[in-house]
Amino acid sequence: MPISWQTPAELMPWPVQTPFRVAPGLRRLGDPEPDPDTLLWRHGRLPDYRAYKALRLGQSDGQAGEPDPRVLDAIATQENQQTGQLIAADPMALSKHLPEDFVILHDEPEVGFVVRYLSVCFASNWSPADKLGLGFAAVHAPVADNRALLAARAGIETIAFRQTPMRRHVWLLSPSPDLWQAPNERAPRWAQTLTNAAQGEHSLLSQVYFRVERQTTLPLPAIKRAVFFIHVMVCPLIEVLRFDACRACALADALDSMSPAFVAYRGMTTLRDPLTRALRAFAS
Repeated sequence: MPISWQTPAELMPWPVQTPFRVAPGLRRLGDPEPDPDTLLWRHGRLPDYRAYKALRLGQSDGQAGEPDPRVLDAIATQENQQTGQLIAADPMALSKHLPEDFVILHDEPEVGFVVRYLSVCFASNWSPADKLGLGFAAVHAPVADNRALLAARAGIETIAFRQTPMRRHVWLLSPSPDLWQAPNERAPRWAQTLTNAAQGEHSLLSQVYFRVERQTTLPLPAIKRAVFFIHVMVCPLIEVLRFDACRACALADALDSMSPAFVAYRGMTTLRDPLTRALRAFAS
């Protein structure tokens, strides 16, 4: 069953930058940005989102590992402090209530942070179970052009996982509105998107979705743990572009500046050129 609740365009962040590069992009919570400056993102449309998350939890393949009860207590405390709601410090209760997916990391001697538990309902083309037991470098090994990201590992772990809550946005384009995107589905969906556009069934831009992960960190240095939160937002690309007249050109420029390796990593090798042309036509 598709799980495709969509975020309204006015709530979508726009983290597109040109030239595009793979970089940490972290900011301390407290830095000014358009979206709310909070660890957990809350707005009036969350009940629908939680309903879709409950459907995903019923499919039972988004959780892996054993959670540290002290970390669950810390997560429940954060939710209570921010919203006033009391949620049981139980992995299923938290997973059902929080719109964020979350990953628990252990700070282990001579290794650094290792993934020891995941509650990830809305992964972007990866399997949560595959990340269990991995450190930073192994988690990010599949990412193309990851040299700068891996070089920053020590600094990221120290600042974001041991010292202070941080935030970043990661954006991508998708051929599907589904919040959960299983591995190996993206390529055939992109192929169908191009076929539909070539046959005149649907315009190319009308079939593309803008997907953003709002990622935040909660360091728990007293117990050598940290939490990585992921809030997934999806909106039809056309609606996001219409929200600001400058966006179509900015997105086309970002796509043009991506390396072939990164374009392939995102599954967009055959799509980049026609999509860039469509964006520039939309902007003209």
